[in-house]
Amino acid sequence: MELEAAVVRTIFVWLCVLASIVSWAAAVDAAVNDWAEGTPGMENGASRDFYNRAGLLPWRNFMGDWRDAAGTAQGGVPFVVTNVVDNDTGRYVEWDVTALVQAWLDGSLRPSGFFVRSVGGGGPFDFRSREHSEPGQRPELVVTTNQGTTTLGPEADTYLDTSTYTSLGDEDRLRISASPNNALVRFDLAPIGSGTTITSATLRLYTYQQYGGGSMDIGIFLCDQGHDLPPSPPIRGLADGYLRDDGIETHPDVYFFDGFEAADWVDGWTHVGGVLDVIGSDPTLLFEQLQGNALRATLLEGTNTAMNVGYHFLEETGTEPEEAYFRYYLRFADDWEQTVDGGKMPGFAGTYGVAGWGGRPSDGTNGWSARGTYYLSVPEDNPLAGTTPLGNYVYHADMTGSYGDVWLWQNDYRGLLIDNRWTCVEQYVKMNTPMVNDGILRAWIDGRLAWEKTDLRFRDVTSLKVEEVWMNVYHGGTAVSPYDQHLYVDNLVIASSYIGPARGLSAFFADGFESGHSSAWSAVVGGH
Repeated sequence: MELEAAVVRTIFVWLCVLASIVSWAAAVDAAVNDWAEGTPGMENGASRDFYNRAGLLPWRNFMGDWRDAAGTAQGGVPFVVTNVVDNDTGRYVEWDVTALVQAWLDGSLRPSGFFVRSVGGGGPFDFRSREHSEPGQRPELVVTTNQGTTTLGPEADTYLDTSTYTSLGDEDRLRISASPNNALVRFDLAPIGSGTTITSATLRLYTYQQYGGGSMDIGIFLCDQGHDLPPSPPIRGLADGYLRDDGIETHPDVYFFDGFEAADWVDGWTHVGGVLDVIGSDPTLLFEQLQGNALRATLLEGTNTAMNVGYHFLEETGTEPEEAYFRYYLRFADDWEQTVDGGKMPGFAGTYGVAGWGGRPSDGTNGWSARGTYYLSVPEDNPLAGTTPLGNYVYHADMTGSYGDVWLWQNDYRGLLIDNRWTCVEQYVKMNTPMVNDGILRAWIDGRLAWEKTDLRFRDVTSLKVEEVWMNVYHGGTAVSPYDQHLYVDNLVIASSYIGPARGLSAFFADGFESGHSSAWSAVVGGH
């Protein structure tokens, strides 16, 4: 009976945990899918090209994504239209948005904000934004229920302009025109309460200047940025056959494994450089072990290089492959914050000391590289605040400049990592048929596909292959780190087939969830 009671208690606890995770996941999903107004003075919000410029998250369509009242992407049927006359007077303009707000409260539509655009006429017409100094002229959403009337101010507003790539969220106006200029306005409906039945909802925008004469029909649509795919289970690989990676180096597809437990760990690598040490404890930086020791890389103030470690296939195995996988666990320390520039991260290379790095462009015959990259950390006042975007930095035969192309891992925000969490990072490269654009790069985060490109041309000659796994952590460009920063690496595997997350190792800890990142969900639902 005691055992049965204990089992029941355990099941109850886990049901509570799972319920909280589901609730958290829904909240995080809503947040990360939001367009960004931008941090004041930093021009990192929504623009003509991006719904979140800080995360380099693009609109699907130039000048923004919306859905109409029929549910059609970029459709032409507004939820409501109001005709606004150019009479050179300041006044509030109103739209009856009851149906749309009720759908948000019911949960049948994601509360992603109003997309306000011209559906007829010229303009431009200027309206006050929430940044305007006069509160009595700022945007309002007036909601009436059987409990009374509540007037809400926007949590974010901005407008998009075809003439500039910058974000305009810190301006004190919203401009709407057929040219076009489109406005975005979002309200926090928490004071109303989800599931509440309303009797009316009115959007009010104050126009203070109209141009062009005549009038303009201004329609309300639903903002439609972001991703709505549910979490998927992690893809398991060869690592699933080895508890905590124990003995994984014996698998016939594994070239190399390093858990950084041995004192002579450097002997397994072809070359080792950087500011590196093996640690089992680092409490000042909130380090938590993945398993035993980890390799710590230090990016010192005023320097560029934290890690420059390589595994050369020819020297270590006697041959160079046409394709390869490598997986490592990555943890940004508590002091990791990129405020000056992005930089390089581990990846693959075939530079042969000739081309594919440092402004030495690839031409198909001289070399290539596909290192990882990190971008500037996303600042506060952004739905993705505190994350560091990861991606690939690639020198390839179709590059047009002297430096590599940057492609961030943006599938369902999986390449956005936060500090103080272990993340399973895996990359794959397959060389192209010479002179054919069929080369492949893929990346997985916690066993889920984060990005892929299948039309790359690395080479025009067969002599270029996968020369090395290049474990590179580099700040810049040329800009140096403004302060000391750290990251950790553990349980690194190089193989000829997909590796996947380690069985029995978790990136999920009981001290909290990974806000803005899917790993917390993955760790529990995915069975880590």
